Amino acid sequence: MFQKYLYLFIFFSILNSCGQDKNEFPFYSTEKKIIPRISIPLNADNQTTLAASEFVKNFKLVTQETLIVERSNSLNQNFTYVILSVNPTQKDNYCIYKKDKDIVIQGSSNENLRYAIEEFFKKFTLLSFPEKINQSLQDEFQKEIMIPNELSICSTPDFEYREPYFSPNFDAEFRIWNKTNYLELEWGLWGHNIPKLIKGAQLPETIFAEVDDERNEEQFCFTSNDLFEFLNGKIKDIHENDLALKKFMILPNDNEMVCTCSSCKAVGNTLNDASPAVFTFMNKLAKNNPTLSFFTAAYNSVKEVPKFKASENLGIFYSTINIQKGIPIERTKYFEKFESDIKKWKNYVNNVYVWDYAVNFDNYLGLYPSLRVNQDNLKLYKKLGVNGVFMHGSEYNYSALQDMKATVIANLLWDTSINLDVEINNYFTSKYPPKLADILTNYYLFIESSFYTSKKELGIYSGINKSVSKYLDPKVFFSFYKEFDTHTQNNKYDKDYLKLATAFTFLKLEIMRDAGFSEYGFATLNGNDEIIVKNEIGTLLDKLLIYSKSADIKTYNEVKYTIEDYINSWKQTIFRYHKRKHYFYKKSFKVLSKKDEDYQNIKVLNDGTFGLRDYNTNWHLSSTDNLILEIEKSSISKAKKITFSFLQDKKHKIYYPSFIEIVDMNNKLLKKLIVPANEDILNTKEISIDLPTDYDKFPLPEYFKIVIKRADVSGKNALACDEVIFN
Repeated sequence: MFQKYLYLFIFFSILNSCGQDKNEFPFYSTEKKIIPRISIPLNADNQTTLAASEFVKNFKLVTQETLIVERSNSLNQNFTYVILSVNPTQKDNYCIYKKDKDIVIQGSSNENLRYAIEEFFKKFTLLSFPEKINQSLQDEFQKEIMIPNELSICSTPDFEYREPYFSPNFDAEFRIWNKTNYLELEWGLWGHNIPKLIKGAQLPETIFAEVDDERNEEQFCFTSNDLFEFLNGKIKDIHENDLALKKFMILPNDNEMVCTCSSCKAVGNTLNDASPAVFTFMNKLAKNNPTLSFFTAAYNSVKEVPKFKASENLGIFYSTINIQKGIPIERTKYFEKFESDIKKWKNYVNNVYVWDYAVNFDNYLGLYPSLRVNQDNLKLYKKLGVNGVFMHGSEYNYSALQDMKATVIANLLWDTSINLDVEINNYFTSKYPPKLADILTNYYLFIESSFYTSKKELGIYSGINKSVSKYLDPKVFFSFYKEFDTHTQNNKYDKDYLKLATAFTFLKLEIMRDAGFSEYGFATLNGNDEIIVKNEIGTLLDKLLIYSKSADIKTYNEVKYTIEDYINSWKQTIFRYHKRKHYFYKKSFKVLSKKDEDYQNIKVLNDGTFGLRDYNTNWHLSSTDNLILEIEKSSISKAKKITFSFLQDKKHKIYYPSFIEIVDMNNKLLKKLIVPANEDILNTKEISIDLPTDYDKFPLPEYFKIVIKRADVSGKNALACDEVIFN
């Protein structure tokens, strides 16, 4: 019997020894009564003391244990320590390593020390960011923390400046956990904000650009001494009021105007390039403020590298706005020029930052899964020597999955080689219950792969039809939505869940709007050519209203179109469409007028889709010609009238038409409807014109034309028409 128990004891001893990793040691253990202390230098400043407090706070959250902090230059050999210190001379931003039985956490600055502390808890404990913010663990408190015996980690970011410009990054806790920058804390002047500084100042008109021999207040003269003296003084005041504000952006106004006064031409300005004057201006600022940094952007009027030397404290932002198409830059036709431009600017200034983009600004509730594309591009930027990236997200507005995107992009900006699948999975599992996390992870990874492998371009201003074509398979999304929706009851008070529910419901409606009368569309067309709107649309609109109000989401794109208006527009449209005849649906016709380069697809005019206030979705735009259609009478023989939908968006120079004519093939007028001018800034409206009958003086011939005349307004203007319905 004794021998039997001896064998069992040996067996379980072997199992126990196999279960322990001999390459690790217990840094903290309640069972073994191992509790470390924290050591900071005797002369530690307030910031180092705060860092120690942060370690204590995190540790208590993870273990319920309150650690003792010792301020001393020597260690008590009876205890194990976490030694926190700042070493400005060290090569790496931070290091975490084992020294005898102690752990040393050291940063090159207090900020990097804070980064290192958070990294320690990410790597060696179960603490996640949501738990840290909520001060509550999902699981039980840790009773043991194991640390590798051969611990030696040092880290330096791939980019010196790292900013994912989403609202989560505005939170200080997020920035420390994810090691990011925030423009409000570093930039004394950002973007196109010189006009705000000079507002109300009594300055001469010579501060403005001379364009076509006249002063133009829409642009600046960067060789103006008055402009320099004023801005130089403002910059000094801004910095003295907040010494942390050390970066200043000197951007011309957001247009392509260039000053060609004699002094600007003398420094090198041409009709199309203001770079010489802008860099002359920045060189003067740099000389007067040697401890500050000054940046402009290779954008609009700033094009070429000047021929004179730039000061050491100057930099450039290179905007990818015209080349960010949802495809890695190295795989596009833009690569060669981009590479050449970055190298030229890198040879000219010490700091080259890229201004990049991570959302679809026309639809913040769209998913735009570009993280793999972003990763490839970031690797390219690093290879080319770029040392800062500003990743433009949805700013203060909510965008779908913004917390996840901000987190993953932050990690990419520190280390471009991270495993995206792991990062995305880690985010969802730390944020949501297991089954919901699996659903979100699996679907998001699927669309990331679809987006990345597709060769189709998808710019940062794109309608839903292009998103569907590139990555948003309706069948897959509808299946995902159905599964996601099963979790609503259990999460109806979770604001983060409701934000996702808002975005996904909005996206489903957009897909259905774009799909028209097809399987995944908002309506069907019965055998009598009658439109039947699906009952599901009403349910989805009600859900969108409830979710958006509960989640406090009011707008859905950059120009702040409201969800309330979106819902109302839908309701008005389906009320008009339901049981309306559509004899022209997908019938053949010709466009006789000249088509715009980006609007060659004429099917949108009778494919059953409809446009709302966003001109990128389901609208056919004509900006170079009137819209002239050729129709065959036999294809619409049952119709009594034509109903058109038009958009007016004055900001984008889109106007309602001035008149609509029905003419024969010899241009003889059969019917005419004059459209009165309208003051709508942004709106849509339907206009109907009766078809000529056999009883009219000029009946409808077998072939006829519809002429839709663009508005009689000066300057550039466009006509937007979506569905042409014969009913």
